[in-house]
Amino acid sequence: MLIGGSSALVASLIYLFASLKLWQKIQTHNAPEVRGNTFYITAVAVLMHAFSLQHTLLLEQHLIFHLGNMLSLIMLLSATILLFTNFNKPTETLGIFIFPLAALSTMLPQMLQEQTPLPLELGSHVLISISAYSIMGLATAQAVLYSVQEKRFRTRKLSTLMRALPPLQVMEKTLIQLVVIGFVFLSFALLSGAFFVEDMFAQHLIHKTFFAILSWLLYAIFLFGHFQYGWRGQKAVRYIIWAYVLLVLSYIGTQIILLAIYG
Repeated sequence: MLIGGSSALVASLIYLFASLKLWQKIQTHNAPEVRGNTFYITAVAVLMHAFSLQHTLLLEQHLIFHLGNMLSLIMLLSATILLFTNFNKPTETLGIFIFPLAALSTMLPQMLQEQTPLPLELGSHVLISISAYSIMGLATAQAVLYSVQEKRFRTRKLSTLMRALPPLQVMEKTLIQLVVIGFVFLSFALLSGAFFVEDMFAQHLIHKTFFAILSWLLYAIFLFGHFQYGWRGQKAVRYIIWAYVLLVLSYIGTQIILLAIYG
């Protein structure tokens, strides 16, 4: 626990340092060396974050789930995805939204430790599902940023922060990549979940499954339309946001219905 806590603290400080470097870039408008520096700084932070999280997430033959672990995992995935997109695209500025939250999330598993251990098989399904939710959530946030950036670009009312974001073409390409990756994870989550369903009604999974499949279909329609007919821009944003709303309803909506039925 001491080793995990120390590495979590180090990861948090490095994330904050990366955030500071990005903020300096945004303010100066002229710091070409920041991209390379931020990449290496973020890589170290991600490695330390992953090292600290595995101490609280994996215990013997079980995966340990609690709010701290989940939020930390979500932000680790977000930072890792941003790191990989930065290989061939100038997306580092998006870290100004991700890195401060990642810095906070690294310490949460050390503070919130109400454990729910799950066997590796079921835990792996939950892990895939959380990854799908996280990636699609990141894609939705990216879609909102892209939408605002495109609208302000048309009206020539770009703020300092909007001007610091990657070009629209890069934002759009990154957005599509996120949706494709998230769609793969969501597909695996639905397929793997089928192995743990014995009685959908008795297990109160009908609402969750219904909304999750609707979300999957909407993402599938969008991806088909994008690659087949070139759907993009605000139309793409609307599909992605509505699909994610359905995905959120697959969990939150189910909880509301169960609460209404059973109090």
